Amino acid sequence: MEYLKCETKQLESGGGFYTAKEISRQPDLWMETYHKLLNEKEKIRNFINKVLGKDCLYVILTGAGTSAFIGEALVGPFQKKWGVCTRAIATTDLITHPENYFMRSRPTLLISFARSGDSPESLATVELANKYGDELYYLNITCNKDGELARRAGTENSLVFLLPEETNDRSLAMTSSFTSMLLTGLLILDINQIDNRLPIVNKLKDYGNFILENSTDSLRRLAETDFQRMVFLGSGPLIGAAHESHLKVQELSDGNVICAYDSFLGFRHGPKAIVNKATVIAYLLSNNVHAKKYELDLIRSVNETSKGHKSIAIGNGFDPVELNIDLPIMLSNGISDIPEEFLPVIYLLPAQIIGFFKSFSLGLSPDSPSNSGSITRVVQGVTIYEDYLHGNYSAEA
Repeated sequence: MEYLKCETKQLESGGGFYTAKEISRQPDLWMETYHKLLNEKEKIRNFINKVLGKDCLYVILTGAGTSAFIGEALVGPFQKKWGVCTRAIATTDLITHPENYFMRSRPTLLISFARSGDSPESLATVELANKYGDELYYLNITCNKDGELARRAGTENSLVFLLPEETNDRSLAMTSSFTSMLLTGLLILDINQIDNRLPIVNKLKDYGNFILENSTDSLRRLAETDFQRMVFLGSGPLIGAAHESHLKVQELSDGNVICAYDSFLGFRHGPKAIVNKATVIAYLLSNNVHAKKYELDLIRSVNETSKGHKSIAIGNGFDPVELNIDLPIMLSNGISDIPEEFLPVIYLLPAQIIGFFKSFSLGLSPDSPSNSGSITRVVQGVTIYEDYLHGNYSAEA
């Protein structure tokens, strides 16, 4: 058996078996996730339609760490599709300043994404929501049937969607859990039309397998070169993918590769200074014709002002020679038929693969790359202070 074109014995001896398997299995898990949602569509549809019937609804997409980036990728599509005020706010922000984000006077739907469902920040956020809102609804999307968030169901104001068990990654880095929860959010967003979404999920599966089969070798070769910085750029929903990609390479390399992320246009305003000869830039290209004009202009600008860096681009409708792209991941014209908001699901794969092989090349174990133990699968050491929970916070306390 091979995963990421590596034999099982090699992966086991190097401490990378689970990460490689979890990256490789994603296209199949996307299909399993779709069918599970299809089977549970009636209860999800009833819950969502009830909540959307509330006047002045306010939606918060939340999660801790990697899970928070799901909300960043979804916030635009949710607001556009549902036509309600939607914000992506990490639980790590909500628990320190809840009064800045909750609005007591408005019915609020808190959508929580969590691999384990046991993050102390995620659990505290639910408690805070009860204190800072008068009418709360909860949708918990999680991969762990034994997690606390999965057990918080059963009331008329809450719903849990539990993803297929195999999405609950055993490795430290979230891979299949992230992309599968992201896909879940996109499909729930359009739950009334989910029966018609199978062709899109099939295309995601096909493109995912295409990248795994055709780009793994070149991504591995790049990962094994001596670069020290990596930058990921995206537009719209792909900014969330860029954010997650930057963390994936950084944590799998145990901080040996320092990473950054930005929008294409935002990168012009100062962050471009990070580029040097030890930098790899990854361009996550939209299939939105309008957005891509700005993206291609930025690539040309970087090439004019910066020399010696390496670059990756994923997408279609670009000339890798003209843009001086070292590693193009060229997708067929059919990618234009996939709604832009679904692109992050497949665009995460290159960063996952690079992070995996960079970890190996540094002599780390991808399943547990943090030699110091500073990064753990479920965050440790967070104390939840109860002054906010009891409502006795004051600015002078």
